[in-house]
Amino acid sequence: MNQRQRIAETQTFPLRNVPLRPRDRERLLQKPGTVHLTNEHGEMMLVAWRGQYQLYWAYSDLESMRTLFPKMWTQIRKKVDPDQADHVQMDLVEVHNRDWLDPMLNDADFFKFAEWMEMVQPDLDPANVPEFPDGVTMRRATDDDLDAFSEIWSDAYGDLNDGARAFEAMVEEVTWAGALEHDGKVVAFAMNGAVDGSEGEILAACVAPDAWGNGYGRLVLAAAAYRHASQGAVRARIKVRPDIKPALKTCADLGFRFQRAGIEYRRPVDEEAIRQAREERRVVGVKARFGGWR
Repeated sequence: MNQRQRIAETQTFPLRNVPLRPRDRERLLQKPGTVHLTNEHGEMMLVAWRGQYQLYWAYSDLESMRTLFPKMWTQIRKKVDPDQADHVQMDLVEVHNRDWLDPMLNDADFFKFAEWMEMVQPDLDPANVPEFPDGVTMRRATDDDLDAFSEIWSDAYGDLNDGARAFEAMVEEVTWAGALEHDGKVVAFAMNGAVDGSEGEILAACVAPDAWGNGYGRLVLAAAAYRHASQGAVRARIKVRPDIKPALKTCADLGFRFQRAGIEYRRPVDEEAIRQAREERRVVGVKARFGGWR
């Protein structure tokens, strides 16, 4: 074992963008394509995750981060393949006082995208079988439903959409998917991921925007939770965007509780788009300083 490997396995870094248990960190390191840089003061990982890239970093202290983050990112960005993803995502979880962090991230062209919340139903009941009103049916999905699901997913998230690659990657993880129909038309769906230990992940529970307000979100979420319960899970979790107002209420109505929250930053992989965005910000800055004259 070389010195770099010993540092990676034994060093703990208290300043992290996302708290990670040792086993979760090890899973990330073992994922195919993961790029890992480390030294005695910090580390950075670029991980291919659900159709996009995810960036993780950790440092021993703030000064180490200020010194190492730009250098590590300069190196690791060389491994970003624009043919494999649309953007690099970076979450901030339990990171307080972002005032000192934003300028450094912005210099690397990472900007705030949106907030997210992880909700957990801690007490799944396999006897709690959802009931559906007249004219509404739930069935197991088939491959023929994927185009409708993709459209519903894209429309439901709007500007918060993660992109076609993310949807395709999500489909690859599905262990169960259900289609909700009203009068024979698919108006909502749910997709489940694997059960890990005693906890199952609900990958998606979406309703077509023109069908909002009918309680369909509650029905598909309840069906997904029941499916996990019937497979032996005692807990279910789902990640939602609080900017989509009905999502939190639907979760709360079904007994899901707040687990943790984060802020997602994004950086496009298209370097020309980044260059244009930099120029637009420069022009805006000039206008702000000189009253529109330049």
